[in-house]
Amino acid sequence: MKSHDLFLAAILAASAVQTSAATMVEDADGNGSFSMEEMTVAYPDLTEETFADIDTDESGEISEEELTVAMESGLLDN
Repeated sequence: MKSHDLFLAAILAASAVQTSAATMVEDADGNGSFSMEEMTVAYPDLTEETFADIDTDESGEISEEELTVAMESGLLDN
């Protein structure tokens, strides 16, 4: 496989993770982030402690980026 093919494969894989994160949790109110209530629809066993661990900017909501990091780091089941 040529180096540009590997680069393209890496980009596609990263995009798939982001798409996967965004589609597993529904942004029901359309505000661009995920509340505890929205997260527990997709992850019924999610605790408030884990939610707080994922919410690294302490906004009270989970951004798509925070969700992707949580999935990649194993805080959430993929």
